[in-house]
Amino acid sequence: MGSAFATPTWIAVLALASTFTFGNATALVAILFWISPILIMWSMHMLVRTFTARRWLLMGASVSYALSPVAIAAINQGRLGTIATLMCAPLIVKALPRLRAIEVQSWKFIFGLSLIVGAVTSFSLPFYLASSIFLLAGIAKDYMHFRQNPEGILFKERLSRWLLLLATPFALCLPWSLEALTHPTRFLIEPGISVAGGLANEVILANPGGIGSIPWWFVSPVLLVILVAIFSSTQARFYASWGFSFLLAATFVSSLAISAHGNASNTHVWVGTWLAITTLCAVVSGVVILDGLRERLANSNIHYRHILAGLGVVSVLAYSLTASMWITTTGANSPLQVNRTSVLPPFLGISPGTKTLVIRNLSVGATDQLTFFVARENDAFLGDPDVAPKSSPAIDKAIRDLVDGSGLTSSKVLSAHGIKFLFMKNPVDDQLVRSVDGIGGFMRNSSTDAGIVWRVTGVGERLVFTDENSKSTPMLIPDDGAPVVTRSPGTLTLAENYDSSWQVIQNGARLVRTKNEYGLPQFLAPTPGEFFLIHDGTVRRGWLSLQFIVLLSVLVMILPAGRRKREISVEELT
Repeated sequence: MGSAFATPTWIAVLALASTFTFGNATALVAILFWISPILIMWSMHMLVRTFTARRWLLMGASVSYALSPVAIAAINQGRLGTIATLMCAPLIVKALPRLRAIEVQSWKFIFGLSLIVGAVTSFSLPFYLASSIFLLAGIAKDYMHFRQNPEGILFKERLSRWLLLLATPFALCLPWSLEALTHPTRFLIEPGISVAGGLANEVILANPGGIGSIPWWFVSPVLLVILVAIFSSTQARFYASWGFSFLLAATFVSSLAISAHGNASNTHVWVGTWLAITTLCAVVSGVVILDGLRERLANSNIHYRHILAGLGVVSVLAYSLTASMWITTTGANSPLQVNRTSVLPPFLGISPGTKTLVIRNLSVGATDQLTFFVARENDAFLGDPDVAPKSSPAIDKAIRDLVDGSGLTSSKVLSAHGIKFLFMKNPVDDQLVRSVDGIGGFMRNSSTDAGIVWRVTGVGERLVFTDENSKSTPMLIPDDGAPVVTRSPGTLTLAENYDSSWQVIQNGARLVRTKNEYGLPQFLAPTPGEFFLIHDGTVRRGWLSLQFIVLLSVLVMILPAGRRKREISVEELT
């Protein structure tokens, strides 16, 4: 129905990256999912090589990370945010030890790390929330130390860098990140269609759950490794403590059910980002513990460490084997496939901008659910769910009345919102079909293997002109920005969600904008003539300009500083 929401930053990132595929974003995303296991393994290899030089341990850690439940589920479900976290989080964690002496780190390093965090944030706001928790913990620790040992200059140096790491990723994602402050639940959800995640009993086992994830009884060794590492006296305790904290946070968040991305119904939150960080911490903890463990155990008597080490190795091998078999058999039939057919029949998308109400009967568990969405000439494209507006209450009520058979005015409401067709995809609900046929206002056009199509009676156009005699006339909005011409005074009604940016200009003046009975924007045209319909994006362009300035400033701070030798005088060289 039209959206005033800010476009997520990750769409711009993909658009720039699609340069390598000659502007084909679809091919880029397909390639990304194909090679994502390799990139996930490579990033973990880059991290664990700082903890061990043993090749078998490096390979085992990389493979275990790529075969983790969260990695499998993220790829099967097409979770771009979680995949970006899995790929980039190890590179970020690799730089974290330098933050212990953050006051001596160069601004180039600080801005470079902020850019990487900002890139992941553009795909996953939950990652920004998780990283903010870590940064705020560092600030709190420094403040407690400052209270006991007052060193003003040192504290200011550390605080300024902490705050920069906290603020820069947020500023890089303007205005999308700023808009999320007005909708705080967006810090819990990832890009894409709002598909339900698993329940808390699955998440506590480091399995995000949901369609396309491995069965819960394929217990991964993540929880076992973290519990063992917490009681370790090595560096593994630090990573295990954070991993356990994020696991508890993921378990709590998974118990929440919220509506998001234009979905009117509540669904359990997907916690892939939180579990990706948990899995990373578990892998690093395991590497730290196992590095040199064989030599230590060989030189000691048999005790509980031998038993724990054996259980850990056996659980990792057993899970890796069973997960690999599941991926190549049952798991191959995942939701993310390239051979899925279109939901809408092709003939419904012939006219540009045609709105179609699609009703589907979906099986959710042991029950069937009727779901609907408003399509604009074609199926949803990449990024469409992220800017989908909140469902109109008038449309929701009209569809509910249509389903229960009391919607005598449903066709009038749908037509007022510019919806021309009603498409019910097979398998159809026979009772609902009879209700639509008999309720009035819907003329059946076709019935095929794809489903049944009805034509909604009424004007059903995006822009409708109503004259003083209450006669409604559809108005064609030219793509080239040409004016719309009326022959008499009246009212222009736009079948889009109400937004203050919608403007109609006549003779250089803006017409008065009001809401009609359905909450749609309408404009009073006191005199006939030419009109221009525009969407004023001044504020949005201002925010995008600020985002570009922030990005340019960060890049300038990252680039090497200094002068060329030919610019340095002889006196300075000698």
